[in-house]
Order: sequence, then structure tokens, then C-alpha cells
Amino acid sequence: MTTPTGGALHGVRVLDMSALGPGPFCSMLLSDFGADVIAVERPETQSFDPAKFFSRGKRSAVVDLRAPGGPDVIARLADHADVFLESFRPGAMERRGLGPDVLCERNPRLVYARLTGWGQDGPYRNRAGHDINYIGVAGTLGVIGAAGSPAPVPPLATLGDIAGGSMVCALGIVMALFARATTGRGQVVDAAIVDGAALLNTPQLGELNAGIWAGRGAHLLSGAAPFYGVYRCSDDRWFAVGAIEAKFYAAFLAALELAPPGAAQLDPSGWDALREQVAQTIATKPRAHWSAVFADIDGCGTPVLDLDELVDDPHLRARATIVEEDGLLHAAPAPRLSRTPARRRPAPAVRGGDTRAVLIEAGFDDDEVTRLVADGTVMPGDA
Repeated sequence: MTTPTGGALHGVRVLDMSALGPGPFCSMLLSDFGADVIAVERPETQSFDPAKFFSRGKRSAVVDLRAPGGPDVIARLADHADVFLESFRPGAMERRGLGPDVLCERNPRLVYARLTGWGQDGPYRNRAGHDINYIGVAGTLGVIGAAGSPAPVPPLATLGDIAGGSMVCALGIVMALFARATTGRGQVVDAAIVDGAALLNTPQLGELNAGIWAGRGAHLLSGAAPFYGVYRCSDDRWFAVGAIEAKFYAAFLAALELAPPGAAQLDPSGWDALREQVAQTIATKPRAHWSAVFADIDGCGTPVLDLDELVDDPHLRARATIVEEDGLLHAAPAPRLSRTPARRRPAPAVRGGDTRAVLIEAGFDDDEVTRLVADGTVMPGDA
């Protein structure tokens, strides 16, 4: 794979030391917009590694950080990078001599991004954890759940790892690069998933501060209101409605041929009876019927699509939001820029296939590379 051309981040080189999901997803976002992302992978492989799902557009180099010469290889690569991304527990990189105090002194323009669950300080910083733990402490998990169910509902790893972690970290990196354009100096980005997940709670905290937070399962947007929720159709598929505004609510009722209830739309005393009417009505027809009914009206009704149906949706297909290649589904980069658009590029053909080229670009000569391969510090893709 050649160094990418074009894109808003063309010319930015990212050295990605992260593993698992949030870090690789973050660097994939940067790669989509033209950054030259070098994914530094470990010699050993894991039976399940989510990072492989986020490898598009990257180059792959295998370096053993535990080998005696591994840290020096990484430091020399970082000398030629604009961004250094790592996801180790606090102190791990410092113990290897690769902390920001060292790498940023060697390369003052370096943006050193640290994407972790708990952040670089605080009493939880060295705890193990996953998405569910971070969003649990952040309060993001505690606000999600259906009416009538006392338990919170884990939202996969979307709100913590991806939204609160990867995307917030990518924003921090881009802001640090923007600041560097003025100051000429990089800085450290401390991206904690717990911080980003808490940030996503801003609307709920606002309601709490105003004394109007209804609580999990009782909030209008959590499915408590009959005009904002999901309903089972006759074919056991699901249909989503979100008719909040009065004019959309009226169109929603008209589409279902339901008379307006006696209680006002936002009066919870009438919600249970209306919900039962809506559920009974939607259950009489298949999802395709309701999709057609709501297609040309402002009733805010849409099908709930399964993953394997996305490629057939006319809107997603028209925008190429989801594309199918060789029987595999892919999501397009986002957002869309008019002058320097992103583009989805292929993943590395061979794990470690770019090791030699990356080292040569960083100033290693052929003899050094041969020695590093021989002693197991690095692994070329053809090994």
C-alpha cells in the first residue's frame, strides 16, 4: 500500500500503538480523511481482535515492544510522526522510555494521544475495564432502559468505546493539529472514555439541573411516550416512531387512523391507553406496509433495519452509506466534506507487510532492518 494522497489530513502521519477497538477505530477515522496511519502490531495474534475490523486505509508494521531494541525502533518512528496514539494503562509507555516527556522532547511537533478507559489520573486510572464499566461510572448506562424494566440496557460498545472514546479522541487530535499550525508545537491529548461518555450526558444533566429529569425508563425519549418508541409488526419485525412535535404527532395518528386521545399529547396520564392502541394497530400489518404508509408523510415513522438489510435501504443505497464489496458490508466514512472528501481505502493485504518500508522511511538502513528482523524485534509480512 502506498502513502495516501488527498483528503483533509493528507500529509499527517499517525503512529498507532493502540490495540482492541477504540484506538484502532480512532485512527481509522483519521485514515479515512487521508492521514498516513501506521498500525504498529504485536508479533503475536489474538483469536479475537476487533482491530482488524478497523484497519482500512492503514499500513501494517509488526514491532515487538518487549524486545530489547523495540522501544528504540518506536522512538525513531515517532521522530517522523505527527501523531502518536497509544492505549496502554498509565505509566506503561513511561516504563519503556516512550512517554510524552521523552517523545515530545525528541519531536516537539508531536501530538501524543492517550486513549484509555479511566484517563491518566484519578483513583481508577490503573483499573481494568471495558465499555460497560466506563459508561456505568459516567452515568451514561444508568439513563438507558425501557419503561417497566428496572435494569439499564447495555448499548453494545457504541456510547463508550466509540462515541465517548474513539470520536472524542479523534476530535482532540485534530484540534491539537490545528493548534500546532499556529504554535508549531504538539501537545498531549488525554482522552478518557469515562470523560467522553459523561460528556454525552450533557442533555440529561441539564434536565437534572432544571429539576425535570424523569429518570430511566420514564423519559419521553426513552420510550415512555407512545409517540416515541418501537412497535412489533405482524411479521415480527419492528417499526420506530418519533413524532414529538405537534404537527408530526397529528400526522402519526392520522397514518394509523387513530382519533386523538382525550388527554393532551404531553400528558402522561393518557400514554398507556394510547400506547396500547398504537401497538395493536401496528401489529395488524407487516413492517413493509407501515414503511410505505409513512414514506410520504411527516409522521416520523421508519423501519428498524437489521444489519443485513442496510444495503437494500433506498436512502442508504442512494448515498452509498453502506456498500457491499465481495459479499461484505462496509460503512462509508463520515462526515462528508465538499472539497477534501474522505475515501474508504483497503486494509493492509498482509499483516506486517509494510514493516520494512516504514523503517526505511524513518531512516533505518538495510543492514539495520536485516538485523532487527533477525533478532525478532520486527517482523516483515513475508516472514
